Amino acid sequence: MRALQDCKYTAFISYAHADDETWFRWVTHFRNELDRGLATVRRRMKLPPMHLSGDNGPVAGMLGEQLKQRIEESFAMIIIVHDNYAQSDWCLKELEYFRTLFGDDGFRDRLYVVAMSEPAMSAVAGGSAWRRLMPGNDQLWMPFFDPRASDRPLDIYMAPEVLAPAFRDQFLRLRADFEAKLLRAVAPPSGGALGPRTTQPEARRGTNGAAPAAAVDIPIGRVPPPPAAAPRPAGVTVLGFVPSGPTAQALSAVADRLRAAGVELRMLAQDAVFDDFAAFAGAERLVLAFDDEPPMMAAMAQGGHLQLQREAWLRKGGAPDRVHWLDLRAAPAAAAPAEGSAAAYVAGQASETLDAAALLRLLAPPPPAAAAGSAGAGAAAAPSRGVRIYIESNTNSREVNLWLPLGQQIRRTWNELTRRVDPARVPPLALSTRGLPVDRLDRFPTLDDADGIVLLWGHKDEEALLAQIDKVERKTTPGSEMPPGIVAYLMPPQQSAEPVPAWGWQVLRFDAQDQAAIDVVADERDQLQGFLTQVLARWQQREQGG
Repeated sequence: MRALQDCKYTAFISYAHADDETWFRWVTHFRNELDRGLATVRRRMKLPPMHLSGDNGPVAGMLGEQLKQRIEESFAMIIIVHDNYAQSDWCLKELEYFRTLFGDDGFRDRLYVVAMSEPAMSAVAGGSAWRRLMPGNDQLWMPFFDPRASDRPLDIYMAPEVLAPAFRDQFLRLRADFEAKLLRAVAPPSGGALGPRTTQPEARRGTNGAAPAAAVDIPIGRVPPPPAAAPRPAGVTVLGFVPSGPTAQALSAVADRLRAAGVELRMLAQDAVFDDFAAFAGAERLVLAFDDEPPMMAAMAQGGHLQLQREAWLRKGGAPDRVHWLDLRAAPAAAAPAEGSAAAYVAGQASETLDAAALLRLLAPPPPAAAAGSAGAGAAAAPSRGVRIYIESNTNSREVNLWLPLGQQIRRTWNELTRRVDPARVPPLALSTRGLPVDRLDRFPTLDDADGIVLLWGHKDEEALLAQIDKVERKTTPGSEMPPGIVAYLMPPQQSAEPVPAWGWQVLRFDAQDQAAIDVVADERDQLQGFLTQVLARWQQREQGG
């Protein structure tokens, strides 16, 4: 089999062109999503393009030399089966040639079978050509058909550019397995100045150090159950996503007021549907904002994006009475809302609605009690805003929500620190809405409002870490002081038990065996408190105008 660096194509996708046309370019969209989803791998290596056999392949006759060469120059093959594939001798010739070149090892490690239809897959697997190619009839395939109508493929999209949950669940399993094999095909670079690296490509390991995704077989017709939901500590509020434009701007303004009052928030974006609303794990409340406009995704259900988020919250164990409706209408009318509007859907829920001021009263923590002897005319004014620590967040599906449990651990250490200082004068610790999205850092004007910054050293190599440190440092206004910062060295996926340097940033090791309860190692608790002491000093200096 060819090495990845010698291939001209990442995967040869074999399918019947008529199946793509019949099912609204399903295969083309599948290829596009797979290509888009490999962006993480491309940041570590150069990947060749995908090849669709139907782009320019014939439909009958002998397998052409050009097509043979493209199969030979591909790292893997993905065959996509529906009715026309089942009737196509040509597609089976492509598979037969792949077997000739790649052998049993290729069928085991580099062949993916995607079933758009259960009857079609059964017809193919029961045919003489398939049995000849696979005498043991043990080739695994993945069901991408609707379980309620097994001759129909799963819908890829629930809205423009938004993957449907059922498709996404299967697709992410396939993509993760394929990513692991691509990364495994490239020898890991030698360790650099930043210290030890994992002994095998990081993407091959599970979040708890378990077997790599590449070793997980997906049995015929069976979908592995979703992971158990993380526990829900109190205090975390999620703001649901809204349409862009004035509604988004109004919600952002409300979020700023809540954060300034010390409320711990997470703001969802539309991409929350890609990870099945993983941000709901660990949340106590969900706030859904609405106005007089029609809801997004209204073609799916009456309430569109509002109904989608509410139902996901309930499905993941959220309490119905912890869903709050935020009225962002410019002038809430006494009359009944217009039919088909988001306000009409909310009115049909027979739930209480809140304006921004009422939401603030509901969520904002009470002000700290005055210290003994400080009450009266000489009492100090309350802090003008909470401390802001930005914790890295990114689009890596294994790390996108790690900032939250890490932030909870930092908050506990902050509370320990405040018990040694005057609790009445120490401000609340406000975590950034979704952490610090380093992959979108170009949209930030500066990071001058940060009192502290935490970067993750988990599923990334040292080159990527250095690049992120450089991006963060460049977001400080020239002439101003850089906020205190640390690198959270997560174990696993990192494995070294020794302290490691990171380009002038202090590296603290965190036990991440349980991602819902990340904790700094015992030997470095004092260093974490030292970092937070620097954060407090920066906040005090800024509050005093220094």
